[in-house]
Amino acid sequence: MLRAFVIIISLTVFGRADGPPCLVDQLPQSSLQSAFQILRRDYIRRDELTFEELNRAALQGLLERLSFSAHLVPLGQDAAPSKPRVHAEFLSPDIAYIRPETFGEGEAVIFDKELARIAEQKARHLILDLRATKVPGSFDEAALILQCFVPQGELMFKLKQIGREEAELFISRREPLWKERVVVLTDGETSNAAEAVAAGLQHRNLALIIGEPTRGQAVRYTEVKLDDKVALRYADAEMLLPDGSSIFKKGLTPMIVVRASSDEKWETIDGSRDKSLKPFVTDRVRSRFNEAALVGEKNPELDDYVSRAAGKPLPGDGGQVRDVVTQRALDVLLAGDFTAGAKIKWEAASSGAEPARPVVPKAEPAKP
Repeated sequence: MLRAFVIIISLTVFGRADGPPCLVDQLPQSSLQSAFQILRRDYIRRDELTFEELNRAALQGLLERLSFSAHLVPLGQDAAPSKPRVHAEFLSPDIAYIRPETFGEGEAVIFDKELARIAEQKARHLILDLRATKVPGSFDEAALILQCFVPQGELMFKLKQIGREEAELFISRREPLWKERVVVLTDGETSNAAEAVAAGLQHRNLALIIGEPTRGQAVRYTEVKLDDKVALRYADAEMLLPDGSSIFKKGLTPMIVVRASSDEKWETIDGSRDKSLKPFVTDRVRSRFNEAALVGEKNPELDDYVSRAAGKPLPGDGGQVRDVVTQRALDVLLAGDFTAGAKIKWEAASSGAEPARPVVPKAEPAKP
């Protein structure tokens, strides 16, 4: 019985997640067995170290080392999967935003329709937000979404299952709807299927990734019922890029790292469903007494002063919840358009003449 237990314990050494070495990892198999035999014999409360307790400790240690690639799940936790949902809108006249939220069955069809509408409206830039998926998604849906960007006939990614020599291939079956580069938003909560889409786009140099590093959980999960209350969910297949490389437990590193609060992110996602994300990416500025107000003979601060004197709260006193990652993506795109439109005349300035100055485009007012 003890021998069987030690075999389980030894698995924790070989199955550990990547991280700094520890003393346990440096012990040979004989030392591991000796440690448990000593504890079982001489520990002051050795009666508490039953085989059941030792096996629980072994399983707990193994799951901690395997991290997100294996864990226990209460039955019924995901029994009612979220309804497929895709949020899409224009955040500026030229910049479109699209956000798949479940990678569940049928979501790729919705994504296809929304992306086609964006393309028809002549968007110049696309922000693809992959931070909104809470539970593992379908790689079939991920492939259908990814082929909206990948030329027909190209291998997008493959799934390699343990014990099988041949991998399952996912090949684009259509011409892409979007042929320009994409700004992809990621973070540590980007799910397995969403991470596969981000990796596929980055591998083809089609994406500029902004946000936080992903966890490297691009694996397919299998769930096995252990009893009436708990199931074991574990990775049984790994996503590989066309060149055979893997991002498992490595993840993707954004080119522009933007740290953000997870709570604020979910507040903006929940608050923008069936509405608009614009209130969360546009800063609300309180009116001030400035030159324009002086010319117009108005003082917009007067009412605020009266309200404040009466002890009443003012708009904005509670602060504003912002989606800072999407804000930075917008900043990058708008700044790129502005600088790309600048024209510099490198004319040789004659003696005493003013130096040549760049000619920049006039800013166009945003359309409502």
